[in-house]
Amino acid sequence: MKPEEKYSRLAWGFAEKSYANLEEYMGHRLNLILRWGTPLNPGDRVLELGCGDGYLGCLLARYGLEYWGADIAPGMVEAARERARVQGVNANFFVMDMNDPFLNESFDAIIAFRTFFKYTQDPLKVLRWMRSNTRKKIIVDWNHLCSISLSEAVQYVQAAGFGYITVRPFLVPISLNIPKVAQRLLYVLESLPRIGLFLTRKKFSVLIKGEP
Repeated sequence: MKPEEKYSRLAWGFAEKSYANLEEYMGHRLNLILRWGTPLNPGDRVLELGCGDGYLGCLLARYGLEYWGADIAPGMVEAARERARVQGVNANFFVMDMNDPFLNESFDAIIAFRTFFKYTQDPLKVLRWMRSNTRKKIIVDWNHLCSISLSEAVQYVQAAGFGYITVRPFLVPISLNIPKVAQRLLYVLESLPRIGLFLTRKKFSVLIKGEP
């Protein structure tokens, strides 16, 4: 089954069914998008590749960003539009394969959290497109299920023309709702790369930020 067919079937209620601690998980993503590296401000334009059912997109739009969300699965885009309608937020959702981006728009940030280096067939091509359309920063993710190493992923970001490249583990569990005190400890470990990156071998992902 093609990814667009698989995820279209899973679209309705995808976020609620996929994340045990949904608010914490997406809230942490939101905080990093806004404040990690060059900060984003209300009115800035953000493009999310692999927007899913729009949960994160609605958070970003509610903050005051001009949000655009792209996904390869039409069902996800339909679910995202309905979520935005119900919540009364202004967000743009459309179908696009990030392996064949057709937008010729400029954004302050482009983000991709759904295992960017797993689904991109030609990472350098996509990253170069992102570089030509980004004013402030990109954030993409990697994990140990990807076919390339973390160091290779960083090299791709650098080869695409980005500087100020930094990596950090993203230590919020997907399938386990842990006590708040344990989650606060994991946030501390995110700032200790040697320990934090070791923990990413236990199903956590790594975020890579680059700036023009």
